[in-house]
Amino acid sequence: MKIANNIIKDHLKNVYFLCGGAYGGKTTMAKLIEEKHGFIRYRQGDHSDEYALIATNEDQPFMSMDRAADWHGFFAQPPRQYSDWMQAELREEAQFTIADLMNIPSNKKVIVDGCIPVDILKEISDYDHVFLLFSPDEMKRAHYFDRADKDEIYQFILSFPDGNELLGNVIEALNIDNEAERQRFVNSGFAYKERTNSDTIEETLELIEKHFGLI
Repeated sequence: MKIANNIIKDHLKNVYFLCGGAYGGKTTMAKLIEEKHGFIRYRQGDHSDEYALIATNEDQPFMSMDRAADWHGFFAQPPRQYSDWMQAELREEAQFTIADLMNIPSNKKVIVDGCIPVDILKEISDYDHVFLLFSPDEMKRAHYFDRADKDEIYQFILSFPDGNELLGNVIEALNIDNEAERQRFVNSGFAYKERTNSDTIEETLELIEKHFGLI
């Protein structure tokens, strides 16, 4: 059974999406909106383990892949293959995220911190409920693993004898499609902000608040 997009959109009228690429500031902005405006904050990455418990090989083959059987081989796979796997997994995870969001009472405003593909966002939400945040190529490459939620996987990769080589391979996979990703965001039709070194938290927050009609 497939639920029509108009039904999903109607059930997500209370949901606002902060999506985009790595190191764009999504988590920082979502926390501020939660604190300042009383939104429920839904961070997609916090629910990965819950999603994995439900995923099946038949319906979510990329999420169900047994990486633990050969972590070294997983990190060492060709960057193009690794990147394609990540993009496919994101599309599978989006289904779980949408199902969770539809379960939140409609009288509660929700801010989503996630990586839902823009073509899916176009199907389930409206222009004034979506804001894209992302960073330029060089910033993403330099800071992807700086965040606390990425430190565990960073240290795990480096624990292998050839950890530095594996890390370089993973970073290449994470960044192989940076320009194509940027063009998807810029040409999506949604409002967006590309991070710069001169940005201030206050200015970025105000930009998002105005777009969402919060001020």
